[in-house]
Amino acid sequence: MKNKKILAILTIAATVSVAAAGCSFGGDEPEEQVVVDATPTPEPTSTPTPEPTIAPNVQDSTYTSSNGAVSIKLPDATWANKADEADMLSFESPEQGKILILHGQGEDDMSSAMLPDTQDLAVALEQASDLTEGTDFEIQDYTTNTDVEGVGVYSYTVKYTDTTKSGGYTYAIHKIYKSSDEYYNICGSVVDDASYSGIKAAVDSFGILGDSTLKAAAPATSGDNTSADGQTGTTDGTADGTQSGTTDSSSTGDGSSDGTISNSAGFTQEQLTDTDQTRTIYRNSDGHPLVITPDGNGNWVDFDGNTYRFVNNEDVYDQNDVDYYWHGEGADVYYMPVE
Repeated sequence: MKNKKILAILTIAATVSVAAAGCSFGGDEPEEQVVVDATPTPEPTSTPTPEPTIAPNVQDSTYTSSNGAVSIKLPDATWANKADEADMLSFESPEQGKILILHGQGEDDMSSAMLPDTQDLAVALEQASDLTEGTDFEIQDYTTNTDVEGVGVYSYTVKYTDTTKSGGYTYAIHKIYKSSDEYYNICGSVVDDASYSGIKAAVDSFGILGDSTLKAAAPATSGDNTSADGQTGTTDGTADGTQSGTTDSSSTGDGSSDGTISNSAGFTQEQLTDTDQTRTIYRNSDGHPLVITPDGNGNWVDFDGNTYRFVNNEDVYDQNDVDYYWHGEGADVYYMPVE
């Protein structure tokens, strides 16, 4: 037993000696020592998930009032309806401005309305807000047309030189249609120069659909590419799947007609929320959204016929291998109004 213990001790000592020599704790110094720096493996950079960004020009934005009386083509899809009442419509885009449409009819309305049918009255209305002409504002391009079947059409722009006194607006674009017993008063409030042309075009697009003594001066025009089911497609042959929907809430008080939802390209409420029937995907390069639907043959397609394939529950590629991302959303997100 004693010999076995001695043997074990010698074995352990030999093992420690060899280990110490391997770590240069003893023995001769090697002729050349090579030191290798370990290069750390870089951490893979994760691609950030793009935030859904509704491109402003991806859908038609013609709005028809709930009573079917008037329509207006809004500058783009960033505009949301804020009020839809019998004699008032209002819209707002956070970055661009506001549009207000007022209607009056009958003796009481006509007597109480301040309608700037002269440039002097337009000046007086601005001065009533404690603004000084020439210092705080100026009237531009005042025009009068009273030759449209007895209807007076008055239009002008107010340019504000001190936006701290105008609620932050740079321009106010006015257009008034007036007869002896009825009027429509449209005003577009513009945040900056870049938004001016779009809001001006919207104000000029105002049209009357219902019975009105003013209809001859402001006839509503239908869209160039709108089909009977309310779905509007692109005509330029683009391959990025841009879609358009119409905003027509004239059929019922809740903005629907035969089960279709306003501003939804003719989809029903069930189709908008059922991701087996509609999906909103986003292009990874710029967040551009589009709606795709199944074609019955196992393919997902956009309104232009382009096909898309899902490689998993998130990543999507089109027929040209452009990559998209799916957040698990139906088409209701795409057609959701911006509040």
